[in-house]
Amino acid sequence: MTTTDSATAPAPTGGPSEQRARYARKWTPRIVAFGEFIDGYDLLVMGAAMIFLKPAFALTNFEVGWLSAVAFIGAAVGLVVFGDLSDRFGRKVIFVINLVFFVAASIAAAFVTEVWQLMIARFLIGVAVGMDIPTSHAYLAEISPKARRGRIAGSLPNMMWLLGAITSVLVALALRDVAGPNTWRWMFGLAAVPALAVLIARQFLPESPRWLRARGRHEEARQVFALLGVEEPKAAPAPAERDLRELLRDGAGRRLAVVAGFFAFNSFGGAVATVAGPLVMTAAGIGAEHALYFSLGGYAVGLAGVLVGALVIDRVNRRTMGVTACLGVFAAGLGIAFLGPKSHAALLVFWLAYSLLTWFGPGVLAWVWSSEVFPTHLRGVGSGLTQSASRLMAALNVTLVPTMLESFGLKTVAVAACAYVVCAGLVASAPFLATTGVELEETNAGAAPAQ
Repeated sequence: MTTTDSATAPAPTGGPSEQRARYARKWTPRIVAFGEFIDGYDLLVMGAAMIFLKPAFALTNFEVGWLSAVAFIGAAVGLVVFGDLSDRFGRKVIFVINLVFFVAASIAAAFVTEVWQLMIARFLIGVAVGMDIPTSHAYLAEISPKARRGRIAGSLPNMMWLLGAITSVLVALALRDVAGPNTWRWMFGLAAVPALAVLIARQFLPESPRWLRARGRHEEARQVFALLGVEEPKAAPAPAERDLRELLRDGAGRRLAVVAGFFAFNSFGGAVATVAGPLVMTAAGIGAEHALYFSLGGYAVGLAGVLVGALVIDRVNRRTMGVTACLGVFAAGLGIAFLGPKSHAALLVFWLAYSLLTWFGPGVLAWVWSSEVFPTHLRGVGSGLTQSASRLMAALNVTLVPTMLESFGLKTVAVAACAYVVCAGLVASAPFLATTGVELEETNAGAAPAQ
């Protein structure tokens, strides 16, 4: 997947060298999206690590919930604060700085000796993750041709996220017989390795061309568009003064509320199949070893869902895709809750369907829509606000799930799945989410054309 548009002419004479252009077009979106591999590994590693942490620290259900939630809370803080800073100072500087912070906090988490120390380390890791998400999220949308924005700004980062999640489970399976009760230390510390590699690679990336244009730096923007092989949009907005109140004016407030609500409820329901997954499987009477395999299967099927979704996300009406997938996830959740306790085979089938449909539709669409509904000069903070809402809802899920599972068993999943009915309703009520094939500058100028 690259940003090259088939209709784009070659870079003009005097522009970037052909070798540099080939490198930039091939690797820029991948290197930026690889930040989501780190996010997927780290935030999902807690689900697998909790199997080892719980006996190591004799954790109560309350402590399990908060240890799982604290990184999401830290991410919510990083999302808002650094999303705003990426609008002010540029995308590149923030998504380089955040990785320095992440590497240090990951190594610290591997050496803690008390629960409160781990709480602090996980919170700081969450802040570092939150620095990256709105910045790289905005960057990917801003370098994407309109015909491929769904795949580049939605499918690609979610593929990376799931690969990170899959890696976290594989690491747990590989280390448990070697590291024993210290498996969780290795799982946390190893997150620093890919983060350091991405940190080095990102030094060579250009600034976002749309951010440069929004700052009035048109010649630099043209050079970056040419370097990336992306046709420069015809509408060049005048440099805008930043006013956060603009997020609430002229219909923008409704777009913010709908997308933030969609992202938040998707995260509440989706957490059942991700960070809280091993706990759900354990509550179903499946041992720790099999719980990890169930999680691995869910992530692998989720990756297949993203890949299938990538084939259609830029071809079909995204609203129709979103409503259909959300209702399918809800049905799968009811299957887990009411048929799963009777049969492990039924549990497996509905579990895989839940994961597949989550990642086919709402998991990817949330990313695309939350980068489309804001203007460039407010895209970082707008995306940060929507994703902050999603992280807080995921934190709520993993805080409540351990206690709810103890009281209600797998019927807990039915409660989480109801979030997807809300998601379907939000999408059905929002014509402006029909953004397939619409230029980025037009998706946040009012309602997108009906499709």
